[in-house]
Parts: sequence; structure tokens; C-alpha cells
Amino acid sequence: MELVEKANHLAYCRADVQFYDHPPASRAGSPFPATGRPAPAGWRRVQAGNWVYLSPCDARLPEQGWKVHVSVTACDAAEVIDKVWDYCVSRSVTFKFLPDSRVHQSTNSKYAPRGGSGKLITVYPVDAAALRKVLDDLDAVLGTYRGPYILSDLRWRQGPLYVRYGGFARRECLSEAGERTPAVVRPDGVLVPDERTPAFRVPAWAPVPDFIAEQMNAGRGGEDEPVLPYSIEKALHYSNGGGIYLATDNATGRRVVLREARPMAGLDGAGDDAVVRLDREAATLRRLSHLDCVPALLNTFTAWEHHFLVQEYIEGRTLQQFVATANPLTVPGRDAKQRQEYADTVLDVLDQLEGILKAVHATGTVFGDLSPGNVMLRPDGRVALIDFEIAYRPGTQDPEPSIATPGFVAPHATGFDRDRYALDSLRLALLLPLTTMLDLDPARAGQLAEAAAGLFPLPAAWSERVRRSLTPPGVTAPSGRKEAALFAAAADDPASPPARELTQALAAAIEASATPERTDRLFPGEPTALYDGGYTLAHGASGILYALTAAGHRTDPEHHEWLWQATHRDVEHRPGLYDGLHGAAHTLSLLGRHDQAVDVLDRATALTTEATPSGLYEGLAGIGLNLRHLARALDMPGLQTRALETGERLAARLAGAGRVPAGRVGLMRGWSGPAVFFVGLYEDTKESRYLDLARQAVRLDLERFHDAVAAKDPAGPPPTLGSGSAGIAVALAGYLRHRPGDALTETLEALHTALDLDFTAYSGLVAGRSGLAATLAHNGVTERHPHLADALTGHVRDLAWHALPYAGGIATIGAQNMRLSMDLATGTAGVLHALHTVAGRLPVLPLIPRPCEREERL
Repeated sequence: MELVEKANHLAYCRADVQFYDHPPASRAGSPFPATGRPAPAGWRRVQAGNWVYLSPCDARLPEQGWKVHVSVTACDAAEVIDKVWDYCVSRSVTFKFLPDSRVHQSTNSKYAPRGGSGKLITVYPVDAAALRKVLDDLDAVLGTYRGPYILSDLRWRQGPLYVRYGGFARRECLSEAGERTPAVVRPDGVLVPDERTPAFRVPAWAPVPDFIAEQMNAGRGGEDEPVLPYSIEKALHYSNGGGIYLATDNATGRRVVLREARPMAGLDGAGDDAVVRLDREAATLRRLSHLDCVPALLNTFTAWEHHFLVQEYIEGRTLQQFVATANPLTVPGRDAKQRQEYADTVLDVLDQLEGILKAVHATGTVFGDLSPGNVMLRPDGRVALIDFEIAYRPGTQDPEPSIATPGFVAPHATGFDRDRYALDSLRLALLLPLTTMLDLDPARAGQLAEAAAGLFPLPAAWSERVRRSLTPPGVTAPSGRKEAALFAAAADDPASPPARELTQALAAAIEASATPERTDRLFPGEPTALYDGGYTLAHGASGILYALTAAGHRTDPEHHEWLWQATHRDVEHRPGLYDGLHGAAHTLSLLGRHDQAVDVLDRATALTTEATPSGLYEGLAGIGLNLRHLARALDMPGLQTRALETGERLAARLAGAGRVPAGRVGLMRGWSGPAVFFVGLYEDTKESRYLDLARQAVRLDLERFHDAVAAKDPAGPPPTLGSGSAGIAVALAGYLRHRPGDALTETLEALHTALDLDFTAYSGLVAGRSGLAATLAHNGVTERHPHLADALTGHVRDLAWHALPYAGGIATIGAQNMRLSMDLATGTAGVLHALHTVAGRLPVLPLIPRPCEREERL
């Protein structure tokens, strides 16, 4: 996937109002003429992902080398593609290009990946001589065109051509963080990461042709190179439009903020680039210079073709940082004094903001993007606005903003009402940060306001004001009542008729969302599933069909066949349990398709290499657990031998873990996943060394978890099942089942206590509230610590905040709370699974036995 970062969920909201889906460009854009052109005789044409590839049938490309990228503006893209097509076909040079105008614009949008921004065409010369000829020939043809600078590359002369050394063929290795990443091979044959950073770098061992070296030296400065009059201290924020930097004025020693804008990059919905918006921002700051709640404009200048605005540095923290570290809902315990103090601070901030907006509006200006990240709270408690990028004056030539922060803008609110709506969104978000829910269900404001009022001491009229302000005109009936009643009943009694009604409603919504006519996905979920074949356990059909079947719900045989066929489609398959073929093999076995499970398993085995990570999600721990299970489920003892071999590979890696960077932590990608697997091998063999390995692995994960907390955020990361303390607790509980007197028992109790929270941002199984509920139930915590029973009940009850009616059933919001999701990791299938875990019917995750059980059931 090369178009949009998978984490950029907003890009996947444009095509559908309920589910994440391909950006409109990928499904219904304006194709470039070349996209519909058939391949010339003797050429292969393949359209995969967001690229159209053309190559001579007899082409023999090297696996890596110097590639050429072409970057031009939208108005020239179709014409330039035609010219490069003609050139490459006439000279038998392999190339690829983006298929349509909206895909191209997306690569240059404000929140597109910076390293790949601007890349319209890639050309693959076979050697240095071919590279020089391609550069000279295309520069003669395209030299007058202009486009956004490709930050990962070296620009060739002054035109639209750029070069970078990297992989041609798809190869992978493990990064320093333990993640699978594109790779190139060193001269000694070792695979190393193919770094695609937003800065031009050449591997020290890579061959650099003389003409490339000359261009590199020419770009390193000289007498004409501008000298930046500021010393950069650190980057505060990056986007594809440019960076925001904390700096020092070399002349005065004053700390300032530099806002950078890249020409032709960082496009918004109106097609304006970052420079246009920066100029408007400078004009706005001049107009508001009499206000002390606005940073002073100090300077503007241009350097290295980039435009800069220099503004006053306002000390403090953003409201986003304030909520993340100070909101008492996100820490264990329910201190009434702490909640009163926090609520008082929030109410004071809101009163200040109301006055500030009145002063800004008095100048005829709409701030336009009032949100927690754009408000600064000074150390003395005073408030200031800090980002005027999309501020505008209604009734003038200023355009209506086409970008904004989700959850703080409503379609019905325009002009000054835009800011007033955002202020009332802040009233809710500073207490209960779930306002993105309102983009999906505006009638939910009343339910969320009531919930916030139940958690904080607030004025009597607060809830009604928020409900009235955030509910669109014409919407009278509040939503969420039925969902709240069913989740509350399930919390009180997981075996009650309302609880069964709830699980049936969740299953019904999942089934109703199926799209077997599509080949990219069967069920909607995370954007990741649009590119990985749609069949995985985490985000695709394997996980959803597993959850439905394991929970006792009937599934459609047509969907089983879809899953089987999806494992054969032309995608970049991976072997892992949650991201690849092992997950599909597990589900196919559960569905009774044993021969198909064996076939998929064989293909997964062929893909398992030294580059396969160690963790549960995509690595050896998940693969090993599945081999153990399938050895019994398929009556194939040889798989148990392979499971033991996998354990030895992990043991060798664990022995060297202290000599490599820490990487990720937690159950999914840290050492807690291997710890679970080692416990399973102990249960198979009764060899105590496996318990020793499990203890070593979970201790290493605990150390790295605490190091990560100390290094990144004193408040600590959320205690999630996938990458937080909940998952570590699952692994540790499995170990302590066999060594109950171990000193780590107290550590486990502390991990359990950390799960007693009133708020989590998401509902998902891997990174949200349902995972916390499932962990408490899986570990049997409430049986030993009745005070945590209220925490478990609260987690189940408050899942209703994330639940919406769908097709006669109930579905839940996925990651980032912007669209519904049906998948196991982030969506409705995960919530369904967690409810069955709470009822004692399922383990916390597939293949992980409950601590009170000796054998795996699923």
C-alpha cells in the first residue's frame, strides 16, 4: 500500500458515511488516459494497489538499484504520463504510474506520507548507464515541468526528476523495532531495511555513479545557499505540507515557532497548497495582532524553496496534551477531589475560550479549526489559540475551509457558528473525548453528555446545553437508549435473555455488512484490510468468521468459499497468525475445511523465513501456537514437531534479546506473545525450561514496557490487550498458573488494578475497552478480587457509548471512532468475542487458554 498511510483513517472516510473504504480516487476517480490504454505488443501490464505497472515481457530487472521518480502538478500529470509512456515503451524501460487524478492528489494531500509525496511515475533503469540516459533524455523532455519536492529523493538538476537507491523487487527483513519492513541486500548478502524516510539517504555500501555524486555535491550548498537565521531546537509537528519547529532567533536569542510550507504539497480539498494557506495565516495574524490570546507574527521568509512564517512561542501545553495527562478518567481510582479540580479547570478554560472567540469574531474572522490540538494552556492558566492555518473571513474572497479536525465541525454549522459548534464540542471532549462519534450519529450528543455529567461534578444546565448545541436541527429523538439497555443487562448478567439478544444483534449486523461480490474485502473493518487481501484474522474474513463460529452463530458457506478464494488472490501474502495465512488456516480448520486449511498452512510455511518477526501478531509465537492447535485439530503430529522447532528459534532470539533494540512491547508484538507460546510448550512437554523461557520473556516485556512509559509519557500508554499492560497480564497469568508462588504474583495484581478505568478511547478487542473486559474475565480476576467486578461491569456497560444500530442489528465504532468496523481486532466481531469471554465461553483471544484450563478448546 503506497498511497495513504494506514493510520490516516480520515482519508478512508470520504467514500462512505458508515465504513472505512478506499479513497474515492481508487474506486471512482478520474482515470488518466494512459490507465485505460492496453499494453503494447510484447509488454506486460499489471494494475495492483494504487499503481499501473508496465514492463517488457523479456525484461530482467535487478533486485535493487537507482530508480527515477517524476513529480509534477495535477494539471500536467496526464500529459507527463503520456510522454513517459512513449519514452519508456520506445526504449524498453520498465515503469509504473498512478492511475488517476484523485490518487495523485491524495499523495500530495496534507496528511499523506511525507516520504512518498509527489511520486507520480517511477522508472526502473537496469544499470548506471541506463540511469544516466533516462535522466538526460527525460530531463530534455520534462525539464520545464514543476512538481512538489520528493523529500526521500535527490533532485536531478532543476526539473521534475528525482533519484533514490532502493529495492526494485519486494524483499523484507526485520527492522530494529522488530517489524517486517521492505529490504535491500548488502554486498555481504545480509538483508537490511530499505529506509524510505523524508530525507535523502544513500546506504554507505551502495554504488554511487559519478554523475549522481556530482549532483549530490551540487546540492550540499555553496555561496548561494541561504543561511537560516534561526537555530532549530526540535520539530513540534510534521505534515506533508511542512513542519512546525521550535527554534531560537540567532540575532536576539528569543525562542520562536517556525511554520514551514512546501510549494505544491500539502493540498487541501480545494486544491490549495501549504504556501497558499501559510500566506492566509500570516494575513490573519496581522489582523489579530492586538489580541494577546494570539501569537504575534514576527517574520516571513523563504529558504530552500520552502516558505516560513515566524511567530511568537507561547509556552505551555496543548489542550490535547492536557486531556491526555490530566483527565482523571484515564487512571485507576476515583478521587472525587481530583475530578472536581479537573472539572473546575475545564470550565475555566471554556469560559476563556468563549471570550477569545468573541474577540476574534469581532474582527470578522472565523478561527475555523477549534480543537484540543490548536489551543494552548499557559503555565499560569491563560489560554491562547495557536493555529490559524484555515482561519477565514465570511463574506469576503476567503474560501470556506475544506479541512478540519473530525469531531469538531458540523455540516450545518457555517461562518461564526462553526466556531460556536466547535466550542461546545470542546465542552464534551475535554471531559469525555468521544466527539468523533457525533460525525456518525449526531443524535448521540445527549447520551454522551449525560455520561460525562455522571462522571464529573458539573453545573446543572451543562448537559442540556451540550445536547442542545451539538444536536443538529430537526433531530429530536436521542439515540443510544436501546444499545445502553442491552449492554447494561449484559454487564449485570452475561447469561440473561437481553445479553443473548445483544450478541444476536451484533452477529446480525456483521452478517448484514457482508459484500461477497467484492474481492478486496468480505466485511468492512480497518483500512488495512483493503490492501492485505481481506482475509486476515485481525481485520479480515478469518477473524470475523472465527468469532461468529466460535460464539455459536451460523455462518454463510458462501463466505467460507470467499475466504478460501481470497487466500489464492494475487496479494503480498504473509505467514502470520493475525496478518497472514496462518490465521486463514486456523479459521478454515474451524469451519471444517481441513484440506483447504492444510493447503493454506503449506503456503504459510513456505513464506516463513528469518525475516519473520517473533511476536504473536505476525511472527513465530502466533505461528507456533497455531501449529500446536492444528496438530490436534487436523490429527497431524508432524505439526507438533514444527511447533517445537519454532520454540527453539524463539528461544535463540530471546537469548540475544538484550543485545538488540527494544522494539515493541505487549502481547501482539512484544515478548508476551512468545511467553504464552512457551507456556503452551511446557504443557505439551512438561519440560520446566519452557516455563523458565516464559518467565524470561514476560520479564523482558515488563522491563521494556516500563522503559517505554518512562521515556514517552509519565501517564503511561493505555493498558490495552494488544500493546499494553492488559496483554502482559494475560501472558503473566498463564505462567503463574503453573508457578503460583512466583514473586511476579504481585506484579500481576498491579497490572490488573491498572485496568480499573472509567474511560478508554476505543471499544476494540486489541486496543480498547472490550479487551480490558475480556482480560479481567479471562484471568478470573473478579473471583479473587471482588472490587474489580465493578470494573468489569463498567467496561461492558460503557461499550454502549461506541455502539450504533445497523441493518436491524448493532455494530460498534472502529479505530479512531470515525466509522463502524466489523473486524476482530477493532470492531464488532471483537466486541462479540469479548462478551462471550465475559460469559465464560471463550478465551481472551484465539489459541490462548484460560488460566483455569489445561487444554485449548479453540
